Amino acid sequence: MEAFTGTIIKADHPDIKVEPASVSKLMLVAVTLDFVKQGKAKLSEIVTTSRKAAKMGGSQVFLKEGEKFSLDELLYAILIQSANDACVAVAEHLAGSTDAFVDLMNKKARELHMKNTHFVSVSGLYVRPDVHDVTTPRDMAILARYLLLKHPETLKYTAVKVRGFRNNTFIMRSHNHLLKHFPGMDGLKTGYYHRAGYNLVATAKRGDQRYIVSLFGASTAKLRNKKVTELLEYAFRNYRRIRLAEAGKPLETIDVRLGSDKVVKLPLVASKTIDVVVEIGRKIKKKVKILKDKPPFKTNEKVGEASFYIDNKPAGSTILVAGRDVKKPGWSIFNLFKKKS
Repeated sequence: MEAFTGTIIKADHPDIKVEPASVSKLMLVAVTLDFVKQGKAKLSEIVTTSRKAAKMGGSQVFLKEGEKFSLDELLYAILIQSANDACVAVAEHLAGSTDAFVDLMNKKARELHMKNTHFVSVSGLYVRPDVHDVTTPRDMAILARYLLLKHPETLKYTAVKVRGFRNNTFIMRSHNHLLKHFPGMDGLKTGYYHRAGYNLVATAKRGDQRYIVSLFGASTAKLRNKKVTELLEYAFRNYRRIRLAEAGKPLETIDVRLGSDKVVKLPLVASKTIDVVVEIGRKIKKKVKILKDKPPFKTNEKVGEASFYIDNKPAGSTILVAGRDVKKPGWSIFNLFKKKS
């Protein structure tokens, strides 16, 4: 998926239901950063570890009951170390209980139209065969795109390879080893338990191009990383995001006659932005239809339409409006004298 437009470049069983494992922590992060953006929480506020959080198994930073850390520090623990105990601590702090926070996660999934996703945990930790988180590769790509566009600060956490915790007495190391090996890689989250297989929702940026890969169910971490690398390289090598028109910016100019000997240029401004993801080498054409070419013109008055085509297939269109006022030429004493002479 191209991150800015959401264009899917390549897909294989994108809607198959899978168990996300720790990839589901991305939704916990999304809800948490929503809290911060809405002013309901601050990254600097202190979270106190409960007994339940301290007893969590699996990947953890070994929180002790009563231990205190900032919300910011726990987000690092969640996204670098994949700490289940930190997930519970954050969920209880923000929503009062893990069950209440799971409800918020499912509500957010509905808002994002993640149609085949349902969470039962805040961490993705396996419970039992009939109770587990469910999602699809497409849904998790949608979630990743939401984080990248609405909460780009997520990358502050996911791009970190190694970080100290608890005054550097515990060293956290990212499970996403492609951070070391793939140029441009800066996120997002791995996940694994036996039933789920090896999962990864990854993103990388080179120049102004960013892509997302959502891959689930690999038999080994090595195979997962190999496939993610292949898909990202394929996207960077073969595709580009191009801006065909930008809202509020001139796209064309037309000559407007003001009498027999005066012509002014009128900028025609695009009314909306059009971004497309196109395979390198494809032909892009622009067709402009002018609906009015005589004054007067008022700023933002509809003057024409522009349509774009990629290999003769429609790729978007926008209304063109006048970029400024142009008055209808009037008679003056000078003009009358000039005409008579």
